[in-house]
Amino acid sequence: MKYIFIVNPVSGNKKHNHIIENIHKYMAINDLEYEIIFTKAKGDATKIAKSFTSEKNIVIYSVGGDGTLNEIVNGIAGSNVRLGVIPAGSGNDFYKSLKIYKRKKRKIDLGKVNDKYFINIASIGIDAEICNNSNIFKKLKFPRSSIYDFSIIYTFFKFKYQNLKIEYKDEKYESKYLIVAVCNGKYYGGGYKIAPLASFDDNYFDVYFANKVPKLKMIGLINLLKQAKHEESPVIKKVKLKELTISSNQDIICNYDGETMISKKLEFKMIRDFIYIYNNQELVDNIIKK
Repeated sequence: MKYIFIVNPVSGNKKHNHIIENIHKYMAINDLEYEIIFTKAKGDATKIAKSFTSEKNIVIYSVGGDGTLNEIVNGIAGSNVRLGVIPAGSGNDFYKSLKIYKRKKRKIDLGKVNDKYFINIASIGIDAEICNNSNIFKKLKFPRSSIYDFSIIYTFFKFKYQNLKIEYKDEKYESKYLIVAVCNGKYYGGGYKIAPLASFDDNYFDVYFANKVPKLKMIGLINLLKQAKHEESPVIKKVKLKELTISSNQDIICNYDGETMISKKLEFKMIRDFIYIYNNQELVDNIIKK
């Protein structure tokens, strides 16, 4: 078995020197074959990961945040390469679900939106716009630790509801929604437990629809979400689905695993058992320790 560590050196809010040192120590002590590769630009992780898909007995570890992980997923989906996660980003939402996943080696489900795969959660609405608007503050060189907070405030005042057409099974709806979240994993937004019962291997999305509410009521709904009690709200609808289409006459902003897609039509599909997971918690704990 050969271990490849793809490292995004600028992810998260911390230096990665101790993680790199711990990788060298752990792999040497256990006499394991490995290679560390650093990304330099957006899209590098996909290219690097894809270059290993023709080899045998490969584990690729994502050392970064959810965006780095998503790039690697899009490089190895459908191959025999195994995927591991070293949480080194600011959110690490997929890892929160993976850490409590009991199985060490197995295939799990992947989501797909249009031509991109996602392993955790894809969403549209105010949360997707918060993620997209954070780029404004990144370009303005705001403190990295404050970017998301500034984006929340900015988006709260700028957000406008969009008329959406929703289609699944034989049903069609047209309405305005605060959030539509298509979930394979449980957590998003840096720790919000949006889908408490979601599973990587049930071949279904847990899909949440949050109806339009006045802006003053958004805060209360967000507080319910923080407590994972949002399913108690009458404005929340949950459906288990394998496929879903969302369309609009205007561009829709979609956030998938921290990445952004903009399109007038979004087609979501569940793909069963499409990526190998390598969930070695002992290795991870030794590498992230300080």
